Amino acid sequence: MRSFALVVAFFLTTSASGALPGVTELKTTPERLSDAELSALLRARIEAAEVVAIGETVHGSSGFLRLQARLIHYLVEKHGLRLIVWENPVLRSLELSRWVAACTGARTPVPIDVLYMPTAADLALWDWVCDFNRAHRGDPIVFRGMDVWDRPWEHYARVRTLVARLGIDPRLAKSIEALCPAARASSWPEIEEMFGELQSQGKFLPEADYGKCRAALTALHDASRRSGLEKSKATAPDAEDAFELALSASTLLGWLGFYNYQWSHDVLGWNERDRAQGRNLRLLMEKHGARRAILSAHSSHVSHNRSPADWWGYGDLKSGVHFFTATTGKRAFNMALTAYDASGAQGPWSPPVAKNSLDKRLHDAGHRFAFFTSSAAFLAEHTKWWMQNQNFPGPYESGVEIVPRDHFDAFFYHDESHLDKALPARPMWQP
Repeated sequence: MRSFALVVAFFLTTSASGALPGVTELKTTPERLSDAELSALLRARIEAAEVVAIGETVHGSSGFLRLQARLIHYLVEKHGLRLIVWENPVLRSLELSRWVAACTGARTPVPIDVLYMPTAADLALWDWVCDFNRAHRGDPIVFRGMDVWDRPWEHYARVRTLVARLGIDPRLAKSIEALCPAARASSWPEIEEMFGELQSQGKFLPEADYGKCRAALTALHDASRRSGLEKSKATAPDAEDAFELALSASTLLGWLGFYNYQWSHDVLGWNERDRAQGRNLRLLMEKHGARRAILSAHSSHVSHNRSPADWWGYGDLKSGVHFFTATTGKRAFNMALTAYDASGAQGPWSPPVAKNSLDKRLHDAGHRFAFFTSSAAFLAEHTKWWMQNQNFPGPYESGVEIVPRDHFDAFFYHDESHLDKALPARPMWQP
């Protein structure tokens, strides 16, 4: 019966006349893709992956968000994945995380403004998540963010509290308090004053003290992670506290690392952010005992990065997925959601013009909504392809030029995907 369903799905999704070789034209809308259609495209490819990553090339674009929601439904219902990790800060995401957990009981309005740049098209996913958890009280979806843009003083406060509670070497907390930038701050005006000094200095000074700060945070991360793993095996009730302490140490390493290089070396700064994302993804999987997870983030945070690429003119940025797989040895299957004519919460794209533009090539061939893998035959036309990203000025209007197989396993293409309606949003960089 399953084989028959896959055959039917194949005929429903076969390429249109004149389509590019290796591209499957999907003759429906994202939300109407059937389980059989998605299984024909994805099942064999994702079965061995510990992380299935969905990367949107612009935030807040309705076509991408509808497809993202449909893919998450499929992964939860047909592959049993229950942990959803998001490009959202570790502590800020707790409000939405608790709302998702509480959906097994009373239902309240979703705190959608927890998300970066939320839109009306985001709401349907969370309605579905809540309905799913109400119907699966014993096996619910768990949600959490892995990004670094929290209030740093809240992470420092957690370090002080949880080190004492867990009995971890108090000298680590004292070193962090004495040596780490912003450890004594309690507001954004105080942080801004520190940024002013940092901008003129170029990096945190004295460098020796900053190095000792990072060493103490790294030691704290390692000690609390080990404690969390040991306590989980023993089913100790404070295992969660140990992992939360590790998450705070990891997030502070990413936040401090980003700003240490903010005014001197973009690539190193952005890579510190993504290195923290990769650590936090691992910690969240370990905390929840999840062998597999769904990751949703911008495409720049889920790329494999197996060959250099100049992201938005910043340089060869590495992703959270890159750091996660490099440090854990686990496998990730990633998908990029891209489009020819697109807009989102970050603004509209300019039409792609490069001869080796992926989106333009698909558009010119008449594709409207399509799927292909990084081994699609038409990709042999060029070694590298431009893929649109956001709205940053440049010769290719914010594109990134990649060797497809080195960065993504598969692609979903929309000819058009636009902003639905922006919803009230919280500050992103300084929540």
